[in-house]
Amino acid sequence: MKILRLLSCWLIIALGICPAIVQAQEEIPWKLIGATQDWTNNYNLFYYKIAQINDSTHRYASLVEVSVQGDANFFDRQGTYLIRIDKWENSRRFDGMEIQCTSGNPKAAVFFVFNNALWMRSNYQWGGIYVKATNLLANQSPLTGGTYGQTLVPPNGFLARTDYYGLKCDFDNNKFEKLPYTDVTGFVYDSAGMSLGKPVRNGILNINSIGRTDGDLVFITKDSTSAQCDFFSNYKGGTDLQNGVLGYGVRPMSKAWQIWEKGANSIWTNLFHVGANGDVGIGTLNPKAKLAVKGTILAQRVKVTVAAADWPDYVFSKNYVLPSLQEVENHIRQYQHLPDMPAAAEVARDGHDLGEMNRKLVQKVEELTLYIIDLQKRITALEQRP
Repeated sequence: MKILRLLSCWLIIALGICPAIVQAQEEIPWKLIGATQDWTNNYNLFYYKIAQINDSTHRYASLVEVSVQGDANFFDRQGTYLIRIDKWENSRRFDGMEIQCTSGNPKAAVFFVFNNALWMRSNYQWGGIYVKATNLLANQSPLTGGTYGQTLVPPNGFLARTDYYGLKCDFDNNKFEKLPYTDVTGFVYDSAGMSLGKPVRNGILNINSIGRTDGDLVFITKDSTSAQCDFFSNYKGGTDLQNGVLGYGVRPMSKAWQIWEKGANSIWTNLFHVGANGDVGIGTLNPKAKLAVKGTILAQRVKVTVAAADWPDYVFSKNYVLPSLQEVENHIRQYQHLPDMPAAAEVARDGHDLGEMNRKLVQKVEELTLYIIDLQKRITALEQRP
């Protein structure tokens, strides 16, 4: 019995406070409201007022469908749109509105949003525009009716307009959010990029799990004033998007791929650079060779190839002219380094070639070996004298 009494009380309250809720919904079938263009005036496109506030005392909870049937010779000149319109009674403006293409080409029409009206125009000629509606509250429809304000004059002073994307309108807070759309080929886009999770930037692609345990975020963004495109990822997200971020940047402006990092480094620091000429820089943005490293290289093995004719076995050839020790001494006195070896200033300025330096060192070892052999012969000859 208690349950029945509670249900009875609830029903009485509902009927007393919100009597309109129990009214039967109203269905308005498809209706042709007019042609897409004027047949007598250079075939200019018509503008139509689809919805308006017909009475400030009305409460709207309506679903309006608009179908643009453009030139039937083309498959992509038609589009059907679902429009949700909400309004509380005794108000001279809408509370909410949502516009979304549900089939066909989202570019088939453009909508112009006011806080008390909705205008539209087909983007294609040689067809018609149709409207139907479902009103939750009978006899309280936002449809304009009649000729639907048919005009060739574009509306002015609108708060927002669609293009190919959908639109969610919050008139209470004066906010207008662009919605994703599906093109005629079936690809899904966002007005400014695709987002999985709440977007943290205006990126081409946003993947964000901030708020979840160890949440990460990834976004791809392109600078609107340049050809620069960047890929960012932030591990174990945080409130500071510039902290702990590893940024991968494609930078056509500098003709290079670059990787930057900020997190372990206090400022954005370049880690890797690949130029359009194939030169790779690690720690440097200006490599002067196929691989330039600013720092220490640690390796278990480095292999340098040298042509057989360049390897200094020729030192042991009978035709090789071995400099005398006096010539070597004179060269050292004059230049302070061995013959055929680079000077300290040259190495400091240009560095040295590992393969070439190793070849020269082997040459000097082989020359030293010949000097030692000659000295040994002299010592042996002296020891054999009586």
